[in-house]
Amino acid sequence: MTFNPQIETLILNAANRKLSPLVANVINFQQFDQQDVKDTAQKLIEEGRIHAALHYHYNDLCTITFMPHAS
Repeated sequence: MTFNPQIETLILNAANRKLSPLVANVINFQQFDQQDVKDTAQKLIEEGRIHAALHYHYNDLCTITFMPHAS
């Protein structure tokens, strides 16, 4: 597992953005190694620091979907 503190900061910043209720926030970080993005996001999910799902695309892009919260 390759945890990247820089990616962690970006993911946590994205997770804390104010969004409309019931609207998912979808991000990806194409500029980073996608395995690092996956590993870092997975660790944050497992630790309960973010509520999100990971998705993988045909080009190996890892997309993070933050789950919306009902208000």
